Amino acid sequence: MKPRRESAYKSFPEEPHQHTGRPREEFIRVHEQRVAPQPIGERCNPLCPFFACGKHAMFVVNRPFKGRMIRAAQCRLTGGDCINGDCQYASCKLNALLPDGRCAKALEKKRSVISDEELFRQMRKFEEYDISEIRR
Repeated sequence: MKPRRESAYKSFPEEPHQHTGRPREEFIRVHEQRVAPQPIGERCNPLCPFFACGKHAMFVVNRPFKGRMIRAAQCRLTGGDCINGDCQYASCKLNALLPDGRCAKALEKKRSVISDEELFRQMRKFEEYDISEIRR
């Protein structure tokens, strides 16, 4: 019998990486970060990981701005900048894009949470009003 030849395609070994000496698992963990919506104020942002173009016409470019490189979304259909949530083909993978171009997740964060004690105080204020004074 012939000796078995080693395959050219091997699975990733658990041994350290040849250049850095760190295990391969560490390189994989870097990319496993939790993704969150990235609106600009209340408005939808085309650079958000959940933004999707219905025509697959959006692409990201790096532009110099005041000596730094910034990311900008471009549209292949118009040849200019992406107009965010105002475009008819804009959509959100979380279904958080509202018809006016705002992000529902950003509005969700803005809502203030009132404690039970504060709510109880407000209810007491309303109960103290005398209705006969208001009708006059």
